[in-house]
Amino acid sequence: MNRRIVGLSFASALVLAVGVGTAAQAAGPVRISDAYTDTFFDDFIFDLCGIETYTTVTERWTLKVYPDGSEVFHNVRTFVPDDPRIPIEKGAATSFNAPDGSRRVVGKPIQLFYPDGGVKTLDAGQAIFDEHGDLVDVRGRHDFIVGSTSEADLYCPEV
Repeated sequence: MNRRIVGLSFASALVLAVGVGTAAQAAGPVRISDAYTDTFFDDFIFDLCGIETYTTVTERWTLKVYPDGSEVFHNVRTFVPDDPRIPIEKGAATSFNAPDGSRRVVGKPIQLFYPDGGVKTLDAGQAIFDEHGDLVDVRGRHDFIVGSTSEADLYCPEV
């Protein structure tokens, strides 16, 4: 298990939604949601920083699939590493996905906190992607999306 669990849970929700989506053509959107807490060896931190740590993720998400094929995905998650040198990661965002594959993400998908509690970085605002997944427009501060800061600089403790 690793930080890709967020993507896997979303993919699982999509598979389920596609299966029941055709039955809801005359009705409103199909709504699927889940919440869980899990602790895992954090491959992301190990690969990035060389630090062995376990991380606890707490996540709640909701996916609404509409008859026209559009979707709204809302996700709130927190990653808390056992190693106190690693920042805590929180995120809360909503993705509006069009049938053509384009999407608009709003909220604060990533917020990192220093071990003492201060905010280390914040991605917040809006990002628009075309049907190929290419970034079209960004509003607000998005260090991760525009790549102005490396992940190692943000996640790894200073040596």
